[in-house]
Amino acid sequence: MSNDLSKMAAPVKTYKAIVSLGSNLGESAENIRRAAERIGQLPDITPLRLSRIYHSLPALNADQPLFFNAVLLVETSLNPQQLLAQLQKIEQDFGRRRLAGTANTNSVKPSSLLPRTLDLDIIDMEGVVTNTALLTLPHSQALRRDFVVTPLLEIAPHTVLANGTVVNRRMVDCGKVIAVLQDDGQWHRLPNKDGLEHRLPGGDRLEHRLPDDTAVPGEGKLSICATPIGNIKDITLRVLETLRQAHSIYCEDTRVTRRLLAHYDIHKPLVAADEHRLPKLISQIIAQIRQGLRLAYVTDAGTPTISDPGQALIAALRAADIPLEVVPGPSAFTTALVASGIKAQNLYFGGFFPRKAGALRQRLDTLAGLEHTVLVFYESARRAHKSLAVIAEVFPEQQITLARELTKLHEEILSGFAADLAQQITQRLETGGVFKGELVVLIAPLPKHAQR
Repeated sequence: MSNDLSKMAAPVKTYKAIVSLGSNLGESAENIRRAAERIGQLPDITPLRLSRIYHSLPALNADQPLFFNAVLLVETSLNPQQLLAQLQKIEQDFGRRRLAGTANTNSVKPSSLLPRTLDLDIIDMEGVVTNTALLTLPHSQALRRDFVVTPLLEIAPHTVLANGTVVNRRMVDCGKVIAVLQDDGQWHRLPNKDGLEHRLPGGDRLEHRLPDDTAVPGEGKLSICATPIGNIKDITLRVLETLRQAHSIYCEDTRVTRRLLAHYDIHKPLVAADEHRLPKLISQIIAQIRQGLRLAYVTDAGTPTISDPGQALIAALRAADIPLEVVPGPSAFTTALVASGIKAQNLYFGGFFPRKAGALRQRLDTLAGLEHTVLVFYESARRAHKSLAVIAEVFPEQQITLARELTKLHEEILSGFAADLAQQITQRLETGGVFKGELVVLIAPLPKHAQR
């Protein structure tokens, strides 16, 4: 009897593991279903529960198409490295594909560099905490991604990871879910109104501040949004609503825009689109709008295209008959014009002054013959005294107004003749005073009695 017992195989130890499935290429929802079936057919793996399929925003790169995601709970006798190897084999079988709309006839990427059709990750494994070059468990970014947390809490509402972390939505800040595939095969669009909570299976509540629908071909558009020129409160309700409903936001400087969005509790994927990057992104923006995405474009301050990047983008969209709208708001030159009190029948806006004195003199000479016209320019405070010296030569008798730090705490409006203002600024700087920022320079027309 003892010999028989000794020959009996020892029981195989099994572990519960959480696997995330994601795809945004090809038949994405079908890829998720097929991958879950493949995992369930592997030896030494028993599928326990599969979440519904969710439609979500990208976690990191806003220029990617929307994702389809699910979470699968399995039981396995494989160790983490063995399980990872099996998942990577399935990824390889699904292959790689070029993103729609990114084909380039001049250069073809090797297939090994194209995006994967399917992404499989181990999120957590029972009793395993590890951090190596190949694998980190629990997954270091999992709890930040709504497309992992929401389906996981659907199938396992009280999940505690191997390191003792309780899964909840407090840390979620990217990859927001926007729709879920119901059992009847229909997509259910998740609500997104501020403060509206949607109850998911398992009793947990999820607050959505997201687009109220998924990308729908024919409904995409670009919104050109004006942002504050100084005071962060100078933003319209419509701009805030538009930014909250956008799938992603193209911006001049992601750092500046991220601070603005954080102030208003808006969390969206951002794409850097300054004057150097924007021309290269136009075809991508057009492709995304045709897919049905709602995009927003903002610059660091004020209304885009007013001495800011954006003109080429708008021209390209108009030429391609792509829907766009302008959501108006602050503009520095109109604010300065009102504050100056200058009366004129006509207005000329010249953007930033040329940097070289000769070019500036030539520009002003061409404008000297305009009557009843206020001339408006932008200039850097550090170059103001040099520009004023040139203005004094061309317009010695005209009233000049300098508007600095508009809408901010230290807003300043200076008026006088160009030579006097140049001397005033020089004296301030020589005595340790401050004169920083960007200026709006307004050149008033000559009074009627002084005109020839």
